[in-house]
Amino acid sequence: MCESFATGSGLANASGRLGAARARAGVGVGQSLADLAAFTEAVGWGDPPLRLVRAMAEGWADGCRSEDACRDALTGLATLPYLRARLGELYPIGHDAPPAVEHRLVVVTLDPAMDPWRRAARLIVLGYELRRFFTRGESVCLLGRVRIAVVAQESKDLDARLAELRRESGWGHGAGVWAVPLPPTLVEAVTLVDGLARSGP
Repeated sequence: MCESFATGSGLANASGRLGAARARAGVGVGQSLADLAAFTEAVGWGDPPLRLVRAMAEGWADGCRSEDACRDALTGLATLPYLRARLGELYPIGHDAPPAVEHRLVVVTLDPAMDPWRRAARLIVLGYELRRFFTRGESVCLLGRVRIAVVAQESKDLDARLAELRRESGWGHGAGVWAVPLPPTLVEAVTLVDGLARSGP
């Protein structure tokens, strides 16, 4: 970063390489962006320019990627392909009453009009909070860049837990929380989650 700043060339590329190096070292995206902010403050720029923040975030995500495509690098949440595979497990062939009827799809949605960087930050925090909230083997998955879906098993206290989620994480992050029963067939279920994933920005 310092060399690129001194020569006046390739600063975005250097920011991307720094993000990737931080990710490989196990440093979180928040601390990595704080490192970038410290650099831009030291050179007298104040807040980092958007192009450097974007390059840093993209480099960090690339640095986190592995052969395991089941987890989103930025949020740590399971991905849409994982969710499809999980749904397939709930609709075994040859069952008259598939276990899927005992589950609901919980969807947490952020305002799509929100600034993209603020939305990304909230997704990261929400992903962390939802993994702490759903601790009964639920699948917490990312659907695009405005939605998170959870496959939750029906229980006597599920409605009360969802009301608590709306009061706490939903209210605190400006997120909507709703839930629907899973459809009767796997094709309908996959169509539902694919549609939710496509309808975001």
